[in-house]
Amino acid sequence: MKIAVLGVGNILFKDEGFGVFIVKFLEKNYKFYPEISLIDGGTGGFKLIEYFQDYDYIFLIDVISLNDKPGSIYKIPGDKLAGISSYHQTAHEVEVLQMIDLAALGEKSAKVEVIGIIPEDITTTQIGLTKTLEDSFPMVVSLLLKELENIGIKYEKIDNRDLKDVVIEFIGSYNNIRSY
Repeated sequence: MKIAVLGVGNILFKDEGFGVFIVKFLEKNYKFYPEISLIDGGTGGFKLIEYFQDYDYIFLIDVISLNDKPGSIYKIPGDKLAGISSYHQTAHEVEVLQMIDLAALGEKSAKVEVIGIIPEDITTTQIGLTKTLEDSFPMVVSLLLKELENIGIKYEKIDNRDLKDVVIEFIGSYNNIRSY
């Protein structure tokens, strides 16, 4: 079975980068058995549809626009997203919904589980999460690891890098802290 964790979002707009930061954090801190794919989907849009057709199971990590307090975490089956009208408030969110729907029209389509978090700030141009999402970050990692275990994936913690160090190594900055 081919399994992927697909983190999507725009790292240039604060909390919008949450999904990508989860993937980068997992890459630096964990090994998975059997191996899974950790995919930085960024803002790939419709180019990401191949993943929905090539994999059997995808955990999609993203910020979601629901009427709840920032930092609230949701686990939503992909086939239930279309029914959540407030989810698709941005072009990015509409693309995610459309990719899931389009992939389902093909011969093969992944089972998709969305692990989403309510953002606090997706408009400020700055690389790094708000304190609210930083505080929720470990809970999302824990939830994702539990979900992977539930489908038979084992993991080993190989390092103890924190979020800020991982992002600084990846992009060179985190909330105006730069690497030199």
